[in-house]
Amino acid sequence: MQKSTFLRIVLVLLAVVLVGATACKSSTKKAATSTPKGTAAKVTPKGTSAPSGNVPGVTDTQVTLGTHTSITGPIAAYNVIPKFTKAYFDDLNAKGGVNNRTINYIEKDDAYNPSQAVELTRQLVEQDHIFAMFNALGTPNHLQVVDYLKEQGVPDMFLATGATEWVKDPSARPMVFGSNPNYEGEGVALGKYIAANYAGKKVGVVYQNDDFGLDGLAGLKIGIAGKVTLAGSKPYEVTDPDINSQVDQLKSAGADIVAFWATPLFLAGGIKHARADLNWKVPFFISSVSVNELTATIAGANNIEGTMGPVATYMAQQADKHPGVAAHLQLMSQHPDIGTYAPALTLYAQYVAELMVETLKTAKEPLTRASLVKAAESITNWTCSVCLFPVNLSATDHDPAQAIAIGVFQGGQVKITNKAYSWEGVKVADLSPDTVKEIPVPADAVNAQ
Repeated sequence: MQKSTFLRIVLVLLAVVLVGATACKSSTKKAATSTPKGTAAKVTPKGTSAPSGNVPGVTDTQVTLGTHTSITGPIAAYNVIPKFTKAYFDDLNAKGGVNNRTINYIEKDDAYNPSQAVELTRQLVEQDHIFAMFNALGTPNHLQVVDYLKEQGVPDMFLATGATEWVKDPSARPMVFGSNPNYEGEGVALGKYIAANYAGKKVGVVYQNDDFGLDGLAGLKIGIAGKVTLAGSKPYEVTDPDINSQVDQLKSAGADIVAFWATPLFLAGGIKHARADLNWKVPFFISSVSVNELTATIAGANNIEGTMGPVATYMAQQADKHPGVAAHLQLMSQHPDIGTYAPALTLYAQYVAELMVETLKTAKEPLTRASLVKAAESITNWTCSVCLFPVNLSATDHDPAQAIAIGVFQGGQVKITNKAYSWEGVKVADLSPDTVKEIPVPADAVNAQ
């Protein structure tokens, strides 16, 4: 490997360390997830958002969306999401836009700093006069601005997170929509799969000590339903050097299976330690956060071989058989600045950008913020060009992705098995082995050997 390529991968690895915190930290489960010391308090209204009588961010020819996201900073690897989204909207604009309006997408770089997210959100609302927030990244950051957006009447569309915090109670946050399969749902699904295939065995869990890991652990416990014994659950902090000691403890406890709710760098180190240092060959299951080719590069293809976890889109290597993936890669080729190190992230960006466009298409004229929210809530049985499963939303369900297939690492790539689970229309509080049901996988998606 050339030196420049190696350095690029190292930088990506460092950037990915905090991904779980991006999707998952909230103030609801752990006191440490409150506003970090030295950061700004939650934003409160000041000034006006637009001239009286106008719909902010909407003209006859343009609609303005905005986001706070991480172009730089500790999770800069995720900048491929807004970069691809911008490229997708620009391509759409060149073809006439949506309902004769182009999309003006304003990306503000908060560098994963809550203080900056507060100020940038105020700028987006009060200076840029956005119509809606779209795909804001970082739960700790967004917790500081979500109430302000609600007070200002700004729709908070399709957050870049799988935390249950955003989707568990739409009545409390009627203008907030998620985008990823939530982590508790995927935990129930993985637990149910483990119970069906390893009944009577013992499962150990390594989890990030925030909402990401806590959601996943809660779901797994529900999913195994007593058919598999919990050998132990070992937390780690994002400031820890590795998770080797947690892996050691689970091996000593006699775990027959290990499930990880861990970000790629921690996960890779733990898997390497288990396989290479301990010669521990038990089955591994991982969160969707780490089911991508980047993780395989970090961990090593031989070490991660056979590891399983949730997926919700087709894979990049399926372009020859799937026109949606082919079109995605074609658009990617026209924008080399986006970067190709994490195709799972750009495929996610394709899904969420298409979902936003579908919502705009569906919204009744004259376009208002209220009509946008109603349009999102009316979307049923809609499937994006790279998605495995359809989106269904309603006034009581703001969680658009409620199904996953089981992916498996084979030869350094993620392949899709013939097992899938859905909790479509099920509230977070009602997740159980009975409400998370096995469903068929699209026939053209299955490529696992």
